[in-house]
Parts: sequence; C-alpha cells; structure tokens
Amino acid sequence: MPPRGQTHDAGAARAPARGEETQVAGAPPVATIARWPLDVEPGFDAMPYRDPWVSLVRDAMVAYREGRTDVAEWGWTGGIVWRIKTNGAGEELVGADAIFDYHRRLARLTGDTFRQRVVALQADQGPIVQAFLRSTGRRGHRELDIPTLVVFELTGSRIQAVTEMPGDPAAWREFWRE
Repeated sequence: MPPRGQTHDAGAARAPARGEETQVAGAPPVATIARWPLDVEPGFDAMPYRDPWVSLVRDAMVAYREGRTDVAEWGWTGGIVWRIKTNGAGEELVGADAIFDYHRRLARLTGDTFRQRVVALQADQGPIVQAFLRSTGRRGHRELDIPTLVVFELTGSRIQAVTEMPGDPAAWREFWRE
C-alpha cells in the first residue's frame, strides 16, 4: 500500500473537503473524487492493532477519508455492499461508485457539514469489525448529533459489506427528509 500522508495536528485530523487535493508524502497532490467525511484522532492512521482485521478496516477507512479511492478499493471486494439501516427503513448501495455517490450526496445536501468521527474500532479475532462513530451535520434549521455503529464484514481479507446503523433512527430519517 502506498505511504499515507501525516494527519498529526492539534485536533482531530479532518478529511479533505470535496474538490480539495490530498497530499501524500513524497508524491504530487491527488484530486479527490470522493471521500468519506470521517474525522480521526492524530496518529489513527499508524495506530497498531493486535487484530489484523481491524488493521485492514482502518487502512481502508484512512485511504477513503483521504480521498484515495483507488487505495480504498484495494481493500474492498468488487461487489461491496454498503447498507444504511434505520429500523425498517434503509438504503443499500452496491459497488464502489454507488458508495462514492452516497458520500458525495451527503456532502452536497449538507453543504459539507456532515461529518462522522471515529470513537473506537474493535473486533474479536474474526472477520467482523465494529466502528463506533459520532455523526453530526447541519441541514437548514435541522441539526444531527447522534452515535452511529458501522459494522464491516470481511471475506478473503477484503471488506465485503458495511452496515451503518444510526443510533437514533428517527433523528437520522428526520434529518435527511426532503
């Protein structure tokens, strides 16, 4: 995997905004075509994990948040599925392009205020990794500030499915309501 850029600064590292460039150490800037609006603590990209499954997920998360979609896709199966589950309602996205479009849509609908912050990653020596996130954003007069659980399922050392479960499904649906 190519070297990652440094994210060490005074606060949580922020993913580049849509259309910004990503700087990888020793390489020319790369235009971001898509990114996960994910904030992480400084050093998250180099944090050692005992569980190899967590490391695989972390590496894919870091690449996608930095806009390095080609690197993120190396860690995904070709038919990756991203599901958003909200107690009966939901959305299912199949393939990398659909996932990229989803995050671009969230950015557009919120004027780039939608963010997810990593609180913790955990696994139990198996191909399931949980990410505990805090989802925030503003959309007109509506504000979102809820916990979110994201479950990554791996097969053959690649992410096959992602299930995103907002902690307050009613608040999530109301926030995104047209």
